[in-house]
Amino acid sequence: MFDRKLFRSKVVAAGLTLEYVSREIGINPSTLDRKMSGISDFTRAEMQKLRKILDLSAEEFDGIFFAEELT
Repeated sequence: MFDRKLFRSKVVAAGLTLEYVSREIGINPSTLDRKMSGISDFTRAEMQKLRKILDLSAEEFDGIFFAEELT
């Protein structure tokens, strides 16, 4: 499950905006919002671009894109 809160914090920490990030990975900001909300999924290519843009470690990457849902 995607960790929206952690993702947003990494975007802010990098001094970027969600609009900028969406354009950098080649999607519309509204598409990014749908992906962040879980309505649609990120592609592998998008995830790798985000990892590079946000300079995410392997642990950070896994924490954002493969977060376990607490039940």
